[in-house]
Amino acid sequence: MDEHSGHMHPTGGHPEPEAPSFHGMAVVGDDTPFLSHLPMAHEPHSTQLILQGSFGSSQRAYRNDRKAHPEARFYTFAPEIFALSDLYPGEAGEPPTRTSFTGSLFRNHFEQPEAHPETPVEIASDCVVDVVDVVTHHKFTADDQQPEELTYLLFGKGPERFLAHWITTTSRQEFDHLMTADVQGLEVSDDQLRHGIELTVTGRPDELGGKLRERERAAAVAAVNGGHVTVEVEAGTELYFETGDLTPH
Repeated sequence: MDEHSGHMHPTGGHPEPEAPSFHGMAVVGDDTPFLSHLPMAHEPHSTQLILQGSFGSSQRAYRNDRKAHPEARFYTFAPEIFALSDLYPGEAGEPPTRTSFTGSLFRNHFEQPEAHPETPVEIASDCVVDVVDVVTHHKFTADDQQPEELTYLLFGKGPERFLAHWITTTSRQEFDHLMTADVQGLEVSDDQLRHGIELTVTGRPDELGGKLRERERAAAVAAVNGGHVTVEVEAGTELYFETGDLTPH
């Protein structure tokens, strides 16, 4: 993590080349789609990636379906085979190898796992995701240092704000967690949210039993502009929660 900026992202070097693979993604956001890679506790899937995207000609279909189905907590994207690292810009701002990828967009989870049994409905096939911004990306391993307190990443655009639990290791039970949220005591611009803002929940261990719950209020500390601001997190709706894919082997 870059401690000077408060942004949780890699701090040097070009991304290591990765073999192409299938990388399913959760999709949140009504007006602005954000895609979050569905990670696993093994290579090549032990990467947390969140990006801001656009669905191009399928954008209207996505927005219309969201309006017609407000009960749907999240959507998913089943992309073509490709390497996640191809989406990352270089250390000195070099453009990424690719800025788009193609796949199918679904309401609900396209694999319909036990934790998300809602029937998947395909919204668009041959849908192109244009990558507007990579909010964050990092690989996690068994040797990575774990935060002592519960840590989330705040991201979003406009009035839509989200929290993603910061995934750190493959050596213990981790969890992938996405929620809507509001943060009192913190005024930030869309530009400041482009690469996310670290939020540490005060006095709560970074473990499964300590995760934020719907409608909960909790004291936290936000890392902004090289400093720390005391805030209150107002957790909203839980959009996505998964532990099975992150169980250590």
